Amino acid sequence: MNKVTIRKASVDDLNAIGNLWQEFMDFHKSRDPRFTRSADGHERFKEFISGHMTLDTSRVLVAEEDGKVVGYCLAKLAKYPPVFEKQDYGTVFDLAVTERCRRSGIGAKLYHVAQVWFAEHEIHRIELRVAVSNETSTAFWKKMGFSPYATTVSKNI
Repeated sequence: MNKVTIRKASVDDLNAIGNLWQEFMDFHKSRDPRFTRSADGHERFKEFISGHMTLDTSRVLVAEEDGKVVGYCLAKLAKYPPVFEKQDYGTVFDLAVTERCRRSGIGAKLYHVAQVWFAEHEIHRIELRVAVSNETSTAFWKKMGFSPYATTVSKNI
């Protein structure tokens, strides 16, 4: 594996991020059909990501190897309602690494850069959602020090 650079994403990265998102969602779909994406989902996701590139409350990062984007992360600043003592927190909305580069440390690098960005914003709590059917992600986030505190449940009707 060659040297990997983590940097802030630019508009020029949108197609690569859209392709990674598509791969990421198909990986999830193979484990749980609730993750089935729409035919134009990657286009809608590119619009969603590009909107976050301009926000002070979001940071879009990419991992680049030999000039090619091999991973991305969307980190966001968030708030709980004022009924809680500690309202500010950070969330890792998405973090994906292309299949050939998984388990190589790229995801950890992306996460650690996001964590530094959170710390710069005086965020002391980071939350994220993990698909329980995705054993790879579950193991990764556990390795990063995360543990469950709430469970999301669903029911089709």
